[in-house]
Amino acid sequence: MSTFSQPVSKQARDLDVPLTLTERMKIVVQLGSAMLAGGLLLVGLMQKQYGSAGMSDVADLIIMFASIIVAFPIFVTAFLGIFSRNGDAHAMTEQLVALATLAAMMTGQFVIATLIPIIMNLGHFLEERSILGAQAAIEGLKTLQARNATLILPGGEEKEVVPADLKVGDVILVRPGDIIAADGEILEGISTIDQSSITGESLPEDVTAGANVFAGTVNMTGVLRIRVTKTGDKTALGRVVELLREAEQSKTPVMKLIEKYAMYYVPIILTVAGVVLFLTRDISRAVAILVVGCPGALVLAGPTAMIAALAAASRLGILIKNTRFLESLAGIDTVVLDKTGTVTIGHLELSGMFSPENLSEEELLKEGLRCASGSRHPASRAIVRAAEEREITLLTPPGAGVQEVPGKGVVLAESSETTYLGRLGWLGEEGFAVSESENRIPANFIGTTVWLARRRETENGTVSEVLGCFLLADRPRPEAREAIQELRDLGVERCILLTGDRRATAEEIGRFLNVDQVIAEVLPSQKLDVVHAEKETGRSVMMVGDGVNDAPALASGDVGIALGAVASDIALQSADIALMTNDLRRLPQTIQLARSTQMTIHVNILVGAAMSFFFVWFASMGWVSPLMGALLHNVGEAFVIINSARLLQFKE
Repeated sequence: MSTFSQPVSKQARDLDVPLTLTERMKIVVQLGSAMLAGGLLLVGLMQKQYGSAGMSDVADLIIMFASIIVAFPIFVTAFLGIFSRNGDAHAMTEQLVALATLAAMMTGQFVIATLIPIIMNLGHFLEERSILGAQAAIEGLKTLQARNATLILPGGEEKEVVPADLKVGDVILVRPGDIIAADGEILEGISTIDQSSITGESLPEDVTAGANVFAGTVNMTGVLRIRVTKTGDKTALGRVVELLREAEQSKTPVMKLIEKYAMYYVPIILTVAGVVLFLTRDISRAVAILVVGCPGALVLAGPTAMIAALAAASRLGILIKNTRFLESLAGIDTVVLDKTGTVTIGHLELSGMFSPENLSEEELLKEGLRCASGSRHPASRAIVRAAEEREITLLTPPGAGVQEVPGKGVVLAESSETTYLGRLGWLGEEGFAVSESENRIPANFIGTTVWLARRRETENGTVSEVLGCFLLADRPRPEAREAIQELRDLGVERCILLTGDRRATAEEIGRFLNVDQVIAEVLPSQKLDVVHAEKETGRSVMMVGDGVNDAPALASGDVGIALGAVASDIALQSADIALMTNDLRRLPQTIQLARSTQMTIHVNILVGAAMSFFFVWFASMGWVSPLMGALLHNVGEAFVIINSARLLQFKE
């Protein structure tokens, strides 16, 4: 591991591992030695100032002892760092501090030899606490886990268990105010779920039987019975924490470039100090150069910004698998969008209806619901959802007597009548007169039509009638057009809509969204070809899809973003970034965050390098004393930490 790669302690690098005994001891030794040395230094100085002349040597001995106490841990770390192949930047800093302290001791400047390590130790402690404070925003995700769960036993009894004891297939009871303990499917109940901790959505979501819910979310109103589908690290929350752990330890290209030249840093500082000492014969200047030459600001430039960016992203429901994609994302100029499930809702919705028999919309929906409630076909589900939105219910059990006719529709057979719900051609085959009714479909309608007809026996014979038609369409997401315009405002030059759907449908949606190109009727392998073709023209391509059939294209783009990937393992494997919500406005937010992070890192590096250069120059000119140099060193690090922390407050 290169010199600059690990700027903070292990607890600041690992999201799962708490402070070990060794790490606690290290902090105790650092702070304890600094406090003890500070106390002894104060005693020695007071003795020299107010004590008798004969006790001056004792005072000097006390001050010398104080310098040894505070410097010893630094000497040990610096010595071990020389022989360690995996020495980190903290060790490199302590090597320079150790040399400065040793030089001060050799020249009899024991007060300076005591104060420099004290100031540097306190500075390093504050740095680490600041970094851990930023990281706490990520670590806080783990506190969202439920502490217990109410397991429903086979006999109906309830038992309190810890979430770790839950298994797939278990049924749990979740009351209002409870944190859901595992990913699952609602079996019974209606409620409102606060999913902001997972998806970043501020508005709660209404759920009912059949809906999926996720661990770490909060049940706000009703009582729910949930069948567990995923537990532990396999839940959405578990995968979020795992991805954050991986991303937090990754490095951007600019930081890798710094690491490449880090090995030359210490020799350069030592050379400068040696040359100044040779020319001026002033050991104080050399000591000051070693102190201000500690690369604290440069060491913290990237990690502090990345940790803050990851924390801000997780708050918005944006999962970044590797921080190197932040730099790629900042330069995106082409966006390729999958249609179904990405820019559209992903399922059919009722967009209109009419009745040749002049039935009201409520009457027509109620008749359609009698057939649709017994079918799992997407068209039937759309009719059921529309009826639920209008609070239309059935008196008889839903689906009783319904028979599915594959590829055609459903039939509801009752004692005196038979109702048909399905394709127009099928109704024609069954003897219904549908040609006149077909003329009432709007000419510009792009979608699916489902027809409802009934045949009943009367005293005058058999009566066949077409009751109505349901117009179903997979409509664009409400925010899709706004999101695409925001992408253009951010400098995206090309937006391409990519789909395996029919060309007429795709072009209609493309016109509504105002995209530059529509490519329809393509297979998943052909989507990959489209992404490759765009990249070959020199463009930087961001592919946005649902993470399942778009997996090859997601993996091949400069940046792949899986939308609504909270329940998709394939999305997390193939995409570089996963949005835990279906809100397309997260796309421009992600680019804005990437650019803000990149700018923050560049400012940190620029300011850190400039401060190091000028401080070394000032020290070589004799304008900065060793003690002043220790203070200035901490000023540079404080600037980097504060500048990076601004990302925690990131807003669109």
